[in-house]
Amino acid sequence: MLNERQLSRGQPVASDALTSLRNWFPVTLQGREIIWRHVPGRFTASFFADTLQQQDPAQRYICRTDFNWLTRLEPALTPSAFIFHTSRCGSTLLTQLLSTLSCCIVMSEPPVIDAFLRFYQTEPESSGGSASLRQLILALGQQRNPEETHFFIKLDSWHTQFLPIFRAAFPDTPCWFLYREPEAILASHQRQRGPQMVPGMIATLAAEVLEAEDLDGYCAKVLAGFFEAALANVAHLQLINYQQLPDILWQDLLPRQGLDCTSEQLERMRQRAGFHAKSQGLRFSGDESPASSHPILQQRVAPLYAELEQCRSRTLA
Repeated sequence: MLNERQLSRGQPVASDALTSLRNWFPVTLQGREIIWRHVPGRFTASFFADTLQQQDPAQRYICRTDFNWLTRLEPALTPSAFIFHTSRCGSTLLTQLLSTLSCCIVMSEPPVIDAFLRFYQTEPESSGGSASLRQLILALGQQRNPEETHFFIKLDSWHTQFLPIFRAAFPDTPCWFLYREPEAILASHQRQRGPQMVPGMIATLAAEVLEAEDLDGYCAKVLAGFFEAALANVAHLQLINYQQLPDILWQDLLPRQGLDCTSEQLERMRQRAGFHAKSQGLRFSGDESPASSHPILQQRVAPLYAELEQCRSRTLA
C-alpha cells in the first residue's frame, strides 16, 4: 500500500551494523523481510503512521531484516488489551486518552499488523501464523523505561474477522470492541470516506456486486461485515458503545487493568476528550446530525447493531 511504502523510506542502516533492536519498530513487510524504523520518542499521535510522518526527514532511519531477527527483541510488554472497532466510533479518542498516561504504550493501527494479516491470508504456513504475529506485536510493545507497565494496541476496523489469530497469539489479553449507531458511522464516512469504505482499497471487504457509484451501499455492506464479525466472536469481546465514552475508560476499563488514575491524570484525559480525536487542536463541539441512511443499512446493519446492544445489555445486567 502507498502509505506503507512512504513510511519505509529513510536512510538505510545495514542490519549487521545493529547491536540492538531498541527503539527500532516494525513498519511493514516486503516479501519475507521486515522493514524497521528508528523511533526514539513515544507514539502519541492519533495514528502510528502520524508519529512516523512527524519525524524530521533527516532522522528517518530504516533497516531490513528477516523474520529471525524477532528473536533478538529487547524486553517487551504483552498487550494489556486489543482494541477492535467499526471505525468512526471513538476508538481513536480512546487511544488518545490512553496516550496521556506515561505508563501506557499505545499503538494505533500500526501498518505492520495489516501487512502481516495480508501475508497470513495468502500464505498461512509461510507466515508463521500466530507465533509470528505474537513476535511482531511484542516488537511494538518494547519497554523502554520502567515506568511503562501497560501496552494497548488498536487494530484496523477490518481486523475483527481475524480475532481468532490474535487470541491464539495472546489468549489472556482482553479484547475490546467499540461501535456505534450505523447511521452515525455512515454519516461520518459520507463527510470523509475512510479507505475501507472505498471499493478496491481493502481487497478483502464487500466483494458483493454493487451498482456503480453506490458508495453508501458499499459502506453499509462493509459495516455489516464488521458487525457480523463482532457477533461471531462476541463471547471474547467486551462491547463498548460510543455513548459510554469517555467515562467508561476511567470508571471501568482502567480499573480492570489495575490502573488507578490520579486526579491530575484524570484531568488530562478529560481535557483531551474535549478536542477532536484526529485533530488535536480542534475543540469538539458534538457530532453533526446523521445524513441520509441507506436501505442496506436499515435491512442488514440495524438488526446486527440491535443484537450487539442486546449482548452488551446482558453483560451490564
